[in-house]
Amino acid sequence: MPLCKNCHREISRFDSDVCPYCGELRPIEDGYKTKDMTKFLDPVKEEDGLYRSKRKIVYVLLTFFLGPFGAGEFYIGKPKSGIAYLLLTFLFLALFGTAFYFLLPEIGAYWFLIGYLLPFALGAGKAVSLLPKVDLKDGNGEFLR
Repeated sequence: MPLCKNCHREISRFDSDVCPYCGELRPIEDGYKTKDMTKFLDPVKEEDGLYRSKRKIVYVLLTFFLGPFGAGEFYIGKPKSGIAYLLLTFLFLALFGTAFYFLLPEIGAYWFLIGYLLPFALGAGKAVSLLPKVDLKDGNGEFLR
């Protein structure tokens, strides 16, 4: 910003007729030039495209059908959360199925199926609860469309 010739305070180029601080007429020197700020900015990279946000319906469907495996979380760019879902599902499946396989051997391998259906039901419940929400964000902090 230019400085006033009289009081040496910063004034805008719009105050070129009278200084708002000291009242000096024509306070800006005639040879004053503004800085070219474009020299200080980084050029825009051409290869960077626009970010396309993820779709909410795809996230909800992936969470409904493949929720126990963390597919919805991987889709929106939250891999740590997706890995946690995957590990917890397999841990729950292994613990629940194995425990009841040995406790009730007459039913046998069906306990592993029941051990999967419980995380599936939780994933489906989560997907249904996501439907009315409008403030869902992906891993980049962008809203889902």
